[in-house]
Amino acid sequence: MTESSPREELISLALADAARMAALHETAFPSGQAWDARQFENLLNQESVSARALSRGNDILSFVLLQIAVDEAEILTLATALSARRRGCAARLLLGLEPQLVESGVTRWLLDVAEDNAGALKFYQDNGFGIDGRRRDYYQRLEGQRVDAILMSKPMARQVAT
Repeated sequence: MTESSPREELISLALADAARMAALHETAFPSGQAWDARQFENLLNQESVSARALSRGNDILSFVLLQIAVDEAEILTLATALSARRRGCAARLLLGLEPQLVESGVTRWLLDVAEDNAGALKFYQDNGFGIDGRRRDYYQRLEGQRVDAILMSKPMARQVAT
């Protein structure tokens, strides 16, 4: 009899996972743009911030850090392990979270993404997010260059009672 590989599951991440989140974040973002464990700890200490992940066994495939304000879930950051990229993990993570968020009264996703992050822009647009505007010169790169933030949102999928 062969062992089956662990199934994917949605899990909550906690303060104790800050170092794991920072390590994955470092592989997902260019030098100087990744957050360190202390930044994750500071955010996770806020009552309105939570982290959720798509995992397989002990491996985090993709995680999202969310801040909930009234009826909106703002994506503060989203990162996917290099080995899990282009396999739909981030999309499954967001889609899997929607029923829980809708149940708690959330009606809309919000986020901002750097204008020069073509991959992220495409991902969000492919997953139903629309462009709402921009914040001029919001991000600063290591070289000192400033980059606009593209503001995006998406209504939560409504769950239909059967």
